[in-house]
Amino acid sequence: MESGEVKTGILAALGDKRLSIAVTAMHDRPDQDWTLESLAEKAGMSRARFASHFRAVTDTTPLDYLTTWRIEITKNQLRQGRSLKAIAPKVGYSSAEALIRSFMRHAHITPKEWMRQQALN
Repeated sequence: MESGEVKTGILAALGDKRLSIAVTAMHDRPDQDWTLESLAEKAGMSRARFASHFRAVTDTTPLDYLTTWRIEITKNQLRQGRSLKAIAPKVGYSSAEALIRSFMRHAHITPKEWMRQQALN
């Protein structure tokens, strides 16, 4: 990262002084009610500049990345046998139903179907 060899993706964002602060904050506090404004403030950038720079470096938007991160945490927690009701507040959702809707939008299957697929693998 420091040598500049990684040009895009989350590793490139972690190698960027300003973006790394926002990415680390999302990783450390997935339960936080992050907004584009609050992430830009963390990075010390304007909202528009942060959104543009984040997308240019990672090829995704900050809030799409946050959703992806939250869903990955959810999958890990499901593998460990935790319930959606227990997971939801830990990853920034007000309810298991809200988490299920986000999971379905992101993974295109329900968490239950995803777990079934995992059991087959």
